[in-house]
Amino acid sequence: MIASSLLTLYRSLTRHKLFAFLNIGGLALGIAVFLVLFLFVQFETGFDRHFPGANKLWVIEEYYNMPGYPTDPNPYTMGGELDQLKGDFPDLVGTRYDGLSAIVRQGDQSTSENVFAVDGNFFQLFQYPVAQGNATTALADPDGLVITQKIARKYFGDRSAIGKQLTLVINGKTYSYQVGAVLKDLPKDLTFNGDMYIRLIRDRFAGDFFDHWGSTSLFTFLRFPNAAAAHAFTARLPDFLQRHAGPTGNFTPHVADQYRQDVRPISQLHLFTNSDKVTVATLGLVGLLTLMIAIVNYVNLATARAGLRAREVAVRKTLGGTRRALIGQFLFESVMTVLVAALLGLALTEIALPFINAAGGLHLSLTYFGAGSILPILLGTVVLVGIVAGLYPAFVLSGFRPAAVLASARAPGGGKSGARLRQGLVIAQFAIALLFTIATIVMIAQARHVRTANLGFDRNGLIVVNSFADGSLDTTQRHAILAAFRRVPGVVSVASGNNAPGSQNATNAETMNRPDMPDRKPSVMWIDIGSGYFGTYGTKLLAGRLFDAPHRAADDTAGQKNKQANVILNATAVTALGFADPQDAIGKPVKAGRNLTVVGVIADQRFGSPHDPVRATAYYLNTETQMDPFAGVRYSGDAKTMQNRLEAVWRRVVPGVPFAARTVNANLYERYYKDDAQRSRLFTIGAVLAVLIGCIGLYGLASFDTARRVREIGIRKVLGASTRDIMHLLIGQFLRPVLLANLIAWPLAYFAMRKWLAGFDDRIALSPAYFVAATLLALLIACTTIFGQAWRVARAEPARALRDE
Repeated sequence: MIASSLLTLYRSLTRHKLFAFLNIGGLALGIAVFLVLFLFVQFETGFDRHFPGANKLWVIEEYYNMPGYPTDPNPYTMGGELDQLKGDFPDLVGTRYDGLSAIVRQGDQSTSENVFAVDGNFFQLFQYPVAQGNATTALADPDGLVITQKIARKYFGDRSAIGKQLTLVINGKTYSYQVGAVLKDLPKDLTFNGDMYIRLIRDRFAGDFFDHWGSTSLFTFLRFPNAAAAHAFTARLPDFLQRHAGPTGNFTPHVADQYRQDVRPISQLHLFTNSDKVTVATLGLVGLLTLMIAIVNYVNLATARAGLRAREVAVRKTLGGTRRALIGQFLFESVMTVLVAALLGLALTEIALPFINAAGGLHLSLTYFGAGSILPILLGTVVLVGIVAGLYPAFVLSGFRPAAVLASARAPGGGKSGARLRQGLVIAQFAIALLFTIATIVMIAQARHVRTANLGFDRNGLIVVNSFADGSLDTTQRHAILAAFRRVPGVVSVASGNNAPGSQNATNAETMNRPDMPDRKPSVMWIDIGSGYFGTYGTKLLAGRLFDAPHRAADDTAGQKNKQANVILNATAVTALGFADPQDAIGKPVKAGRNLTVVGVIADQRFGSPHDPVRATAYYLNTETQMDPFAGVRYSGDAKTMQNRLEAVWRRVVPGVPFAARTVNANLYERYYKDDAQRSRLFTIGAVLAVLIGCIGLYGLASFDTARRVREIGIRKVLGASTRDIMHLLIGQFLRPVLLANLIAWPLAYFAMRKWLAGFDDRIALSPAYFVAATLLALLIACTTIFGQAWRVARAEPARALRDE
C-alpha cells in the first residue's frame, strides 16, 4: 500500500514538474524561514534556564516613583543591600555579581578584561560546568581566581592554568590572583557568562555608594524553593525598605511613595524590556505567517491542478476505490511532499545559518540529537503542515463523481467554491505579504532616522576615548592625556565629562526644586564636566551662557561640592522645573541640596538609547575630578588616522593602560543601535522570503489558470480582442485580490507599526507614504510575476488554441 502510494506520488510529481518545483520549493522556503526564526525565538527565550538550580534563582529589581525618573524597573541594587537583608532574614540565601574593568599585566604586555566580583557562594547557586579545580574553593581564598577555558588558552596556552598567577589592576590598585578553577567555556545563552571571577571583598571594591540607598551598583540574586516563597518574601520588602532606607532620608516621607523593590526570575532577565519581548514575539510571528503563506500556496496549487487528476480519481472510484481511501492517499501524498520540502528546507537552513548569524549578530545552530534536538519540531511540522495543507485538496479530489468526469470533455477544476477559496487564500496571502512589506519599509525608515537624526550635538568628526574612564588612571594622568591630545595634529578640541555619547557610567540623580515652587521636585540627573565640554560636542545653546574662561572661578565646583554653584540645565529640566521657556530660567535660583543659579540652558542631548526619553539633566563644571570620565575629541580629517595618532600619544603618556576609543557613531551603534539593527535585518530577510513564497504561488496559479483558458483566449481573439485587451483581462484578474489585500493589510500594519514605534522616544511619523509605497511595490512584483504567463497566452495564435483539446 505504501509502495503504491509512493509510486503514485512519484508519477504525479514527475508528470507535472512545474507543480512539483513550485510546491516543494515554496514549502521548503517557508519551512526554512520557520526553522530559522524558531531557533531564534528558542535561543532568546531560553536564556538562563539550563544550568542546575536556575529555576530557583531570582534577581532583585527596583522601581522609582519620582517626576522625571524612568518608570521602568532596574535590575541593579546598591552593593550592600544583601548584607542588610541577611541581618533581617538570616535564612535568606543570596549572592552578588558586579562587573569591573581590569587590566591584566604580563611582563610588558597589558590587556583589558572584564572581571566579575562575586560572593564566595556564587558558584553554589550558579552551578556552571567546571573543567578543572573547584570554583567555590577557589573563591574561598581572597586572592583566588576562576577563569574559563577561553581565558586559560589566551594567557597560558596549552599549559594547565591551575595554580598560575595573573596580575590584575583594578581601580588603580594592583593585585596578584591565583587560578583555582577553570570553567568550561560558557554557552551564549547565559546572561551572566563572564570569563574571569574574583571574590567580592568590601575593602577592595566597595566604593562611596556601596551602602547608599538609591545607588545602582550590582546584581543581587536570591534563591527560593519556589515562586510562592519568592512572592511571600516580596510582600515583606516594603517594611524592610522603610526600616533601612527610611532613616537615610533619601526617600521621604515614606519610602514606598518613591521607591519599591520586587524580584524577578533570572530566566526573565534577558528580555527585560517590553520592546525586546515585542521584537522576539514579532519575529516568531513572522516565521509562523511565512509558513502559513507556504501552506496557502500548497492548497492553491493543489486545488488549481485538481482537474489534472480528475480522471485518475474517476478510474480509481470505478475500480472500487472508496472516498475514505482516496482521502488517505491524498493526505499521504501531502505529508510526503511536505517531508521532501522539509528535508530541502533543513538543508537551506544549514546553508543560511552562517549568513543569518552574521546579519543578526546571533549564535544559532541546529542540534539533531539530545537536548534541544530539532528533529521533533521538524517531524511535528511535517505532519501538521501535511495534514493542514492536504486536507481540503483531498476532500475536493475525492469528491469528484466518476460519471460526470468521464463524460465531460473538460476536467473539473473545483467549481465556483474552489475558485472563491483560491481567491480568498490569495487575498490572505498578499495581505500578510503587504503587512511584512509595510513593516520592513517602516523599520528601514526608522533605522535611517536613528542614524541621521539631530541628537542635540554634532556627532560627526568626534571620537570618544572610553579607556579614559579606566580606574587605574589618576587625575594628574588624565590632565596629562588631555593636554597631549590637544597637541595632536588635526585635533580641534578636547574635553572630559562623566557621560559621553554611547558611554554613560554615571546616572546619578538629585531632587531639584525652585524656591518659588517648593512642591515641584523633579528628579534631575547631574553630570560633572570639564572645560570646553559643550564646545567639543557641538551643543546648541538655547539661552544664557556656557561655562567659559571669564567666569571660570565662579563656575568651577572642583573640591567645593557644598558651595553656591552655577548650573547649566537642558531643555527637559527647564520644563520639569516649570519655567516658561529657556530664557525664563536664566539667573533664577534653584536648589538641589545646595543653592544653585541657572546660567545657561542647552538643547537636549541624546547620548543614550532612542527608546528612552531624554532625562532632565544638570551640568556642573568640575575641572579637577569627574566620576568615571570619558574624553571627547573633536577632530578634522580621517577617523582611522586620528585614532592611530591618539593611541600613539596614549601609549607614551600611560603605557600600562590599554587604549580604547571609537567614533561617536560607532560608539552609539555598539551600545544602543546594534540590537535593533540586527533584529530589523532578520525581520527584513524573513519578510523578503515571505513575499518570494507568495510570488511563487502566484506564478503557479497564473501558469495553471492561463493553461486552462487557452481555448477561451482563442475565441476572444477570433471575436476581435487584441493582445492588449487579453493582457488587461488576465493581469487585472490576478491583481484584483492583490488590491483587495490592502483592505486587510493597511489597518493591521498601522496598528502593529504604531505599537512598534511607540517603543522609541525618538521616532519617525507613521506616514501614509509607507503604505502607498508598499502597495505599489506589491503590484509591481505581482505584475512582474504573472506578466510572462499572460504575455505567452495573449500572443498565441487563435487557430492553434482552438485546435487544442
